[in-house]
Amino acid sequence: MTSIFHLANSMRHTSHQDVRAWVHAAGDRSSFLAAAIDHRPAAEFLIDASLVVQEAAITPSPRLKALSRQADRPTLVAIARLLLEISPPPWLPFAVDGQVRYEFIPWSDLQGLAWLRPELDQLLVDTACELLQHSDSVALGLGRAAELTVFAALDNLHASPVHVSEISDRFGYDIETVRGSARRWEVKGCTKKTSGSFHLSRNEFEKCKRYPDEWRLVQVVFSPGALTADFLTRSHILAIRELFSGELIDLAPSETGTFYWETSARISPQESAWVPSLLKAPSDFRLPSIDKLGQQALQMRSMSQKDQQQTSARATFSSP
Repeated sequence: MTSIFHLANSMRHTSHQDVRAWVHAAGDRSSFLAAAIDHRPAAEFLIDASLVVQEAAITPSPRLKALSRQADRPTLVAIARLLLEISPPPWLPFAVDGQVRYEFIPWSDLQGLAWLRPELDQLLVDTACELLQHSDSVALGLGRAAELTVFAALDNLHASPVHVSEISDRFGYDIETVRGSARRWEVKGCTKKTSGSFHLSRNEFEKCKRYPDEWRLVQVVFSPGALTADFLTRSHILAIRELFSGELIDLAPSETGTFYWETSARISPQESAWVPSLLKAPSDFRLPSIDKLGQQALQMRSMSQKDQQQTSARATFSSP
């Protein structure tokens, strides 16, 4: 927390052209502790989380700049809250269920958090609640960002893409094109941490089997900083890769008396099954934040559900 404060404070009145100058300025503060800390790991974290932007100069986000005035306890606690929100520990959902269950928190982590008492319990409860509320929105936001990325890449190739998932989720894929060997694109969005697996609906799998030569799954891997960035650019895309239909069909077991598909399944391909995609986002690619895209996706899903309910109601009342 102290390192992040000094890094933020060093940008308050002075601009720095590069990370080296910024880190040096943070260590050149008046306090002995500032000079004794290696600030580079914290600096790299802030850049990765998009709390700091590298442009013509090192620039803090408004959220970070607001925490750079004075290194008092409220400021340090606020920085801790921000970092827990951006990079929550993996044990958080298990350790907090209305109250904090310390037996699920690793001892080393608990020791590191001890300075936050007596605010610690409420801080963890609040963060867990926010994480639960935003998890669906974030997942939808990543999915929509990935679809818009692939759509832009296909449009840049003059493949005449149609975003069919915005019409209906019954297609079994998200984007359709009229050119190229792959014409039915199922798109998955993720971060590097969650790229090892994805959920596939039964309808998507059925379309994969029906159109094996045309159907393609494409995964867009975003950097962790994409989750908190005010807007997305090509720099937030770590990779775009594809999975051929044959690989996917081989992964899924055949339906038997002991196994059958329901709504969806979680698929975890071998790393070697993925193929780097030729799709590239345009150089001027720019999207709203993941949060805004998630809200858009929630609204679209709500409207789609209302339309389905209205269609079902009309069919009921018109039946003899």
